[in-house]
Amino acid sequence: MLTRILLILTLALLLAACQDTPEPTDSAIPPTHESSPTVTRQSPTAETETAVSTPPTLADIQTWLYLIDVNLEQDTINQIADSSHDMVVVDYISSETNNTDYPMSQVIDALHDSPHPKRVIAYIDIGEAESYRSYWQPGWRIGNPEWIITGDPDGWDENYPVAYWYDEWQAIWLEKNGLLQGILDVGFDGVYLDWVEAYSDEEVADKAAQDNLDPVQEMIWFVGDIADFSRAQNPDFLVIAQNAAELAQHDEYVNIIDAIAQEQVWFDGGADNEPPGDCPLPRTDDDIETDDYVNSLSPECRRQHDEFPESTLHVSSEEYLHDLTIAQDKGVPIFTVDYALEPDHIQWILETSRSHGFIPFVGSRALDGYVPPR
Repeated sequence: MLTRILLILTLALLLAACQDTPEPTDSAIPPTHESSPTVTRQSPTAETETAVSTPPTLADIQTWLYLIDVNLEQDTINQIADSSHDMVVVDYISSETNNTDYPMSQVIDALHDSPHPKRVIAYIDIGEAESYRSYWQPGWRIGNPEWIITGDPDGWDENYPVAYWYDEWQAIWLEKNGLLQGILDVGFDGVYLDWVEAYSDEEVADKAAQDNLDPVQEMIWFVGDIADFSRAQNPDFLVIAQNAAELAQHDEYVNIIDAIAQEQVWFDGGADNEPPGDCPLPRTDDDIETDDYVNSLSPECRRQHDEFPESTLHVSSEEYLHDLTIAQDKGVPIFTVDYALEPDHIQWILETSRSHGFIPFVGSRALDGYVPPR
């Protein structure tokens, strides 16, 4: 009897508990947020890893920016980062004596990580010593050391053509703690070599003759050493040579470089940006030094022509195009750099360069201002 009573009491208690439990309502159901799904984090695989935007390859570059004579401020960095430029050539600013603490790697990271990622290329002058660089020593001048040969033939201050085959000069770039290592360490994607044409300077060529050397071959070897040093650490490192397009006649050279950038194919400016541009080159070899050509120049351009007989206003567009076509036929991408500010000149240069299959840039001779894609 006692057992039956206990069983009845237990059943009664269970029934009461069920009646006290509230029925579920809509408000008790957690809402579903379709726009913010719950993500299960897992180790990335080939199937689950999210694609990351990367800078375009050299073959895909449509517009580029060349900006070197400026200490990049945040506003300019933002302009570049927000632009659709595919490639940016900037100075290796932290190699300047007064800028050794410049946050170069942070700038490069910002341009790599921008909405439209860019290839970031370091401008370096391998054929001239620059007295504002960190490698410049007190007491250096023309003739001391002996590989500092002369002053810049176009009138650029603080630039001195060198005997680039000297070990002391090459060590500045290629030694373990040299400038190239610094360029690699901060994350540049390549180098943009200025003054590759140093072998054509008369005084540099005379020094090579005194040393019983072929200055052309010595430059090819030097560019090759720069490429080998850099690509040993980054196989995708780009080597873009400015000017000296005639070196494309040498297959050894073509096999080293990734591209040629030729200055002033159609328009140039003056030393130290005086004038900043809009000086037309002679269109053909037959136009060089003719009265019609010389008299067509503005007073500022005429001064540049007359004061600097080795300047580019004594070379024709026809000659440049001949050499660039040889390079292009060998598969070398061609960038052009012309100096003009007049809108009609700019538009003509852009259309003409692209009609040849080149990738143009047009700016002021000082290369000191941001230029939007166009």
